[in-house]
Amino acid sequence: MKTMFAQAATFALSAVGALAIFVGVIDQPQALYGSAAATPAVSQLA
Repeated sequence: MKTMFAQAATFALSAVGALAIFVGVIDQPQALYGSAAATPAVSQLA
């Protein structure tokens, strides 16, 4: 029973980690484009 719980916990952690990496990879280009698009606006304001 204890081994089964440990395996389930490990699986859940790796699933969450993989999901976080997946979401991060998808969000990263948007964040890059967002900051690149914001930079000219900031320099115009300055």
